Amino acid sequence: MQIVDILELLIPDVWTAITQLCATAVLFYLMYKLAWKPVKKILDERSRFEQEKLSEAAALKEENEKISKQAKDIISDANRDAEMIVKEAREEGQTLKNELIAEGKKQSAQLLENAKHDMEMQKAKMMEEMRSEIVETAISAAEKVLQDNVDSDAERSSINSFVKEVISK
Repeated sequence: MQIVDILELLIPDVWTAITQLCATAVLFYLMYKLAWKPVKKILDERSRFEQEKLSEAAALKEENEKISKQAKDIISDANRDAEMIVKEAREEGQTLKNELIAEGKKQSAQLLENAKHDMEMQKAKMMEEMRSEIVETAISAAEKVLQDNVDSDAERSSINSFVKEVISK
């Protein structure tokens, strides 16, 4: 009988097996209804929430890249504008420098011309003064030599012509 007892212990009663299977099915059903659906719903909502966040992050990244590209374009344009302004300023500076140099040369030439003209005028004035002094000296010398009252105007004119003749040689 021992084998029968062991077999009884190994093979369960059909009704007990059916009851256990029904209890397990009810347990699975209750777990499915009460636990699985709410947990699945929470997991689905969490998954949807994470997807939305990932989509928003991707959109923000794309927008950030656009803004970054625009900023780079603006900086590039500003650099080009700055280079153009510096180039124009250099050109204007060079033009102004050339104009100032030309104006300085022109003024220098004018001053040199004026100085030459003044020198010529002073030379002519000095020559005239020398002539007058020579004539006066010659007349004084002639008067002392002659001691006569001779017509000084006539002598003056002849001495002037003599001095002009001597100076022009």
